[in-house]
Amino acid sequence: MATTTTTISTTTTASTTLVFDSGDNAWMMVSTAFVLMMTPALAFFYGGLVDRKNILNQLFLSFVCMGIVFVQWVLFGFSFAFGSPVSAGFGSFADSALRFGQRLDDFYSPSYPLLTYAAYQGTFAIITPALISGAIVGRMKVIPYMIFIVIWTTCCYDPLAHWVWGSNGWLKHLGTLDFAGGTVVHISSGVSGYVASAILGKRVDYKPHASNAHNIPFTVLGTCLLWVGWTGFNAGSANIASGLASLALVNTYAAAAAGLVTWVIIDAIRGQVSVSGACIGPVVGLVGITPACGFVQPGWALLFGIIPTIIIYFLLLYKHHSIFDDTLDVAVVHGCGGIIGAFMTGLFCQLSNNPAGADGAFYGHPIQMWYQIAGILTAVGFAATCTTAILIPLKYTIGIRLSPDEEMRGLDWIAHGEKWAQDDKPGQAITTTGIPVNKRQNPPYTIQNNWKPNRISSRSRSIHKPNSLGQLRSTISQSRYNASQSQSDKNIQPSYTYNSSLPV
Repeated sequence: MATTTTTISTTTTASTTLVFDSGDNAWMMVSTAFVLMMTPALAFFYGGLVDRKNILNQLFLSFVCMGIVFVQWVLFGFSFAFGSPVSAGFGSFADSALRFGQRLDDFYSPSYPLLTYAAYQGTFAIITPALISGAIVGRMKVIPYMIFIVIWTTCCYDPLAHWVWGSNGWLKHLGTLDFAGGTVVHISSGVSGYVASAILGKRVDYKPHASNAHNIPFTVLGTCLLWVGWTGFNAGSANIASGLASLALVNTYAAAAAGLVTWVIIDAIRGQVSVSGACIGPVVGLVGITPACGFVQPGWALLFGIIPTIIIYFLLLYKHHSIFDDTLDVAVVHGCGGIIGAFMTGLFCQLSNNPAGADGAFYGHPIQMWYQIAGILTAVGFAATCTTAILIPLKYTIGIRLSPDEEMRGLDWIAHGEKWAQDDKPGQAITTTGIPVNKRQNPPYTIQNNWKPNRISSRSRSIHKPNSLGQLRSTISQSRYNASQSQSDKNIQPSYTYNSSLPV
């Protein structure tokens, strides 16, 4: 029997001694992996809803954030958001390049290494700008987009994270509650997506009532992976493996389930249940419960799925009246969903559920509702200002929008030189020459000296050399049917032949 030795490390601060807990560290590392998985899940969710000519680009816009944002996070992003604070508004660059080793931190990670906490928060920083990409589908250049997400993460996300979650963040000390990112992630990305879509303008082929969704199974897959990944997003925000994490977990699943059921019921009442719409329902519930999942009872969590879903359903029903082209409804689903959830947190939160929280308006503390409104207005105003200040200079310097011709051809081909097609076979790839991969060419594309293929020989080759066993069976069945039809035709007597049934 192997002997396992566990080493318990301790860190002594001025006030207390911190003890490493391997269970807490394992839970936070698993939660980090869950949240990181949400970015490719978001790519699938978005990818299935866009036009076929832009699907590869849409996948890339989410995927590239995993590289660019985390490099920024390691170099200086984490230090700027959660480093030793220089004021109530900003962190410092004292911890740039994560030079603090494996030490524990008495505020952020009292029972596991601060490196684990840095990685966990880095996954939040990754998915936030990725959410914005859903509002600018099919019309923003790739290089300006990548420049935008670096600047936006530094100037918008990092300070906002410090204000709400930092040890001396001014919104945190004011009393604004945001357990897992309703304000920091969803409101900021939703507002930024709306502003970005306004600055870019509408798509050339924009049709308010049309749907460009070309791969609903992608969207269903993305929804399911987001639902699972939200386990780490919300329950991991407890920062330890505890009963508080269990509360956040149950509330997360309850709100998602309520959102799904609510959307399906409304669809059924209106006559037809949409699969793509049913995918939006649980996402709305998940967004709504995010700021409150560690502060409310599970019964109230159902309302965090029902109320935002009803409101957002009818907002999307009449979105064609909007003058802006927010392609995948980032502003409505994430922006409005985050605002509704943050506001409801001020109504239903209870101090008995979380000692770090507060009682809400329904539990004798009505001022908490105003603290939530202060956080909402701050996030809306700050995100809108940052996005405008970044995109306007880019627009008039290097340019951010494709030409109409490039937009009609699609970013897959214009930006990446690749295409995703489903013409002959589902999921069939197209090479840069425009020829389907593994497709037989018969007759050859190049015909010289006015030579024309022999139709009989071509048909003969197609019969005697089928491409698959299924085609062979089909050919044999067709041959037998033709033979039987020919034999039956021979047995039919002409119409002028004497018929004994006629009277003489």
